[in-house]
Amino acid sequence: MHICNRNYGMGSYHGKFSFDAFSHKKAVLYRSFAGDATTRYPPYTPKKLRLLKALISGGIFGIILALLGRTKNSYCR
Repeated sequence: MHICNRNYGMGSYHGKFSFDAFSHKKAVLYRSFAGDATTRYPPYTPKKLRLLKALISGGIFGIILALLGRTKNSYCR
């Protein structure tokens, strides 16, 4: 004679604690996009590319020129 527990199978997994047992917890970051620079997102126009290149190079002079719409080559003529 086979004796078994009546709480077997998928039918015994009901309720909040069973849901939590089979769920994966994830971290969620809530933040606003206020103050986020539109330079980061496409479409990348020539002006945006100049500014991004100046920011990556790190020179304050290049950043100022990029904001003014000039390049180092056009300034040194």
